[in-house]
Amino acid sequence: MKDLKSTIFMLISVVTFASCQKTIVPPLPGSTPQLVIEGAVSDTVGPYHINISKTVGFYADNTYPNVTGASVTITDKTAGVTDVLTETSAGIYTTNVISGNPGSTYQLKVVVDGKTYLSLSTMPYPVALDSVTFDYTSVKNMIQPVVHFQDPGKATNFYKFAIQKNGINLNRFQTQEDLLSNGKYIRTALVTDTGAIKKNDHVNVFLVGVDKGAYNFLQEAESVAFYNDQLATPATPESNISGGCIGYFSAQTVSKKSAIVTK
Repeated sequence: MKDLKSTIFMLISVVTFASCQKTIVPPLPGSTPQLVIEGAVSDTVGPYHINISKTVGFYADNTYPNVTGASVTITDKTAGVTDVLTETSAGIYTTNVISGNPGSTYQLKVVVDGKTYLSLSTMPYPVALDSVTFDYTSVKNMIQPVVHFQDPGKATNFYKFAIQKNGINLNRFQTQEDLLSNGKYIRTALVTDTGAIKKNDHVNVFLVGVDKGAYNFLQEAESVAFYNDQLATPATPESNISGGCIGYFSAQTVSKKSAIVTK
């Protein structure tokens, strides 16, 4: 049986790092191929990308066919600007004029084979990382990045954390909301695989602020990817895109801090 985690990890690379990190599609036995739509607008400099592909059967290889010839637009509903995306390579659709502005609501519209898929996402106001330190533990020889930042107290915030090591994206990501820490100074240790981070590694940590719809998808994706009961049938995370597809669209903010492991 195919390792579901490897399939999930492959789909975690379209939406975090420079708005490019895919997320989750565990194929189930006998499953019919489904459309996968993933992408983001962020407060970092564009252009931004929407990736469109299809899932494959459970016993097929890990190649996800790209979907070409789709009609893709992103509209800033707050500013009244619509961007018609250009297909810059097979299945990758790139913005031309739109920019990411905190507080603005963005509508993604995708038309494939006459069927329309829609999503709305509101970009939160940015939350900045203060610093990154490391927790050293002899248990399983783990070195964990620790993020430090001030959570704003005015609204509920939803976060996704991601890590790069020596310029390479690590497969894990982590979600968090401020239900119990609203307005507090937060210290969060990020989970890594055993031995993933070592002395002298250069580590980049990203704090990605998302809205509730994107967070709900990411939280379910995290559960399936890293904490799912191996004997249970995994459930595909619920998309925040209507029309019957897999994936998610996010208007998000990104804060980055770097540190070197010194011991």
